[in-house]
Amino acid sequence: MGIQSLWNITVSGSDSLFQFEHQNIPAFRYITQLLIGLVSTLTGFAMWLRVSWSTGFAIFASGLLIAFTLNNMGRVIYSNPPEAIFMAIILIILFQSFPFLMRKTNRGM
Repeated sequence: MGIQSLWNITVSGSDSLFQFEHQNIPAFRYITQLLIGLVSTLTGFAMWLRVSWSTGFAIFASGLLIAFTLNNMGRVIYSNPPEAIFMAIILIILFQSFPFLMRKTNRGM
């Protein structure tokens, strides 16, 4: 998601980045994709290092990723149905990880 948005920002011209299409401006969508991808990658790396703040931040990053995925699912189903399969897999993995993240954040208190 983050790599695709970085590629879209790089390849598309400045005229097409700020044109209003399909109820949004593409530049904002690409920037949010890039930021959510970076936050999710940072969270995964922090959890791999077992940093103490990573589980609380992982819940926040998971919420961002779920909101963005659900928000864009309609557009993807209409324009590129095979991509919706991967988005559904991401949602399933995120929903399964929530109980573990919530249990781990409550243990320290």
